[in-house]
Amino acid sequence: MNQPFLWGGLLALAIIAGVVRALLGRPFLLERAVGLGSPARTVAVLSAAALVFHCAAMFFTPWVNAIGFLRPLAAGVNAMGVASQIAYWAPAALLLLAWRRVWWPALTVMAVALAGVGVTMYWPYPLPVHLSWLTAVIVAGVFISTALVGPRARPDAART
Repeated sequence: MNQPFLWGGLLALAIIAGVVRALLGRPFLLERAVGLGSPARTVAVLSAAALVFHCAAMFFTPWVNAIGFLRPLAAGVNAMGVASQIAYWAPAALLLLAWRRVWWPALTVMAVALAGVGVTMYWPYPLPVHLSWLTAVIVAGVFISTALVGPRARPDAART
């Protein structure tokens, strides 16, 4: 599997979806969108950042290690022990908790994809299988964050 192409494509997807969402100023699927309170939004952002760090520590180790204070954290992730598992499963569970009000089929896809990533990371699976699950998590996460999370349009706003 051509990893630079995969990572580049996923990054492009996230950037394009984020830019379009910003230009629209609203979620893509207004009828299914849910607003998140500040605590849930904060937990979702921090959980997503922790998951991105976990992935970066494993796949982009030289870049992460270039930031001195991240080296010990990345070493813990790369050791694949209990600390690494906690560093994955805790933010994954917290992200799902923060997004608990999201449309249930999308949340189910995200939960299954997160489980797939965890299983293929800590059990002996070939790298392409793990990368496929990572792709599913990223696509589901981009979809949820751009299409299903955010303030819904006020009913009177459509008339103006």
